[in-house]
Amino acid sequence: MQAEAGNRSGLTLSVPMDLRQLRYFVAVAEELHFGRAAKRLSITQPPLSFNIRQLEASLGMELLRRTTREVALTEAGKVIYREALKLLALARDAEEQARRAANGEAGAVHIGFVGSSFLTRLASDIRGFAAARPEVEVVLYELSSYEQIDALQRGQIDIGIVHPRVMPSGIASRVMHREAFACLLPETHTLARQEAIDLQQLRHDDFVLFPRDFSPGYYDKILSLCLEAGFTPHIRHKVRNMLTIATLVSHEFGVSLVPASLGKVRLPNLVCRPIAHAANPSDLRGIWRQDEAQPAVLALLECLAASPA
Repeated sequence: MQAEAGNRSGLTLSVPMDLRQLRYFVAVAEELHFGRAAKRLSITQPPLSFNIRQLEASLGMELLRRTTREVALTEAGKVIYREALKLLALARDAEEQARRAANGEAGAVHIGFVGSSFLTRLASDIRGFAAARPEVEVVLYELSSYEQIDALQRGQIDIGIVHPRVMPSGIASRVMHREAFACLLPETHTLARQEAIDLQQLRHDDFVLFPRDFSPGYYDKILSLCLEAGFTPHIRHKVRNMLTIATLVSHEFGVSLVPASLGKVRLPNLVCRPIAHAANPSDLRGIWRQDEAQPAVLALLECLAASPA
């Protein structure tokens, strides 16, 4: 380790520094007694004396004035003592930062998400992770599932939260949250007062939904639910955001099938009802690069996987 120290004459020293030798020197400088310093360091006196002599030789100057009665710091020794304290503090800080980074307690995690995912417990899980690790910078990006896959491949995000779809090679995924689908209806709809909706009752309604190319997996699940109920939905309005779907339904442009968590959205003239006998759930998947090695990213993935879906 290179260290620079200035003395009163303005001389600058640039010499290799051994942190162990500096620790030994600081102990002697503070105790001003080799025996007490050795005891403090839990070593014997001969290796202590040897390392101090090596330090002085490398610096080319005497740091300690020794007599049979006392040990005292030279002027150069006083300078080196002050600088040694700074260097040792820096070394401890660097070691602590490295430890925290290795334990996933420092660094940065860039997270992509589809908007509806933050109506689920995943939002509180991520917030809890960030609160427990204040030195980890958590950065959020609202993106479509396709955009997240592209951003992940480009290294622009570390984790994505997406609707199910086929993943390209090199990307790992697993289910992070699973919930039932529900039906959004205008409060003025004839079925709005029912406790649960039989999908077959919606066969004549206009639907508000994502375009298929925007979210193929989500679209196909909705279509599958309707086909199982005996009809093909009339998708009249196509939008790209869950909140827009809810808004259009509240304004009586149609009905929609959405993850049940969207029932948390409160808009005038909007109700959310469970679907009777629906067995096909809505999934959110976490995605990440298969070769991911950042401890903070792996720690968040573990946190999200540990929570019940």
